[in-house]
Amino acid sequence: MQVQVVYASRHGASRRYAEAIAEVLEGEAQSIDAVKSFWGDAIVFVTGVYGHSLNKDMIQFLAEHRSELYGRMWAGVAVSLIPGEVEWHGSKIGGPIYVRQYLQLLERPPLALADLPGAVSMNTLNDEEREQVNEVFEILGMTPADLDKVDPTLVWKVANRIKEIARQC
Repeated sequence: MQVQVVYASRHGASRRYAEAIAEVLEGEAQSIDAVKSFWGDAIVFVTGVYGHSLNKDMIQFLAEHRSELYGRMWAGVAVSLIPGEVEWHGSKIGGPIYVRQYLQLLERPPLALADLPGAVSMNTLNDEEREQVNEVFEILGMTPADLDKVDPTLVWKVANRIKEIARQC
């Protein structure tokens, strides 16, 4: 199975996950800026979450290429600070909610959806963003350093789930 892994990454976590997923699937990871065409049996999209939404660059990329992606097998991965669902200011936030945003972007159902824990570069945030991130980490009982690594077990599970479902199609 040939797999193209396409990512949008601001702080590097999505890029690291995309490269790790591509390695397990024996595919190739490409930034959205480097994609010239779509190829392979399946495409895996990997992007971070900012402001409780998938990366706007990835959303725009998928909108611009929607017709080229029509009918293709795909999977979506959201890299988020929040691995589960939590209550925040009266709303539910977290990886499972963010990853479902992919469903609104492409017409064909995905092979798989996954949310993976991702890091943030605190020094790149403005004061308001830093305050929000610190509040979320306080709710989670974590620090940014707790998420600054790629978990090979999670990568293996996601990649193999994609591979298994693709074989059945």
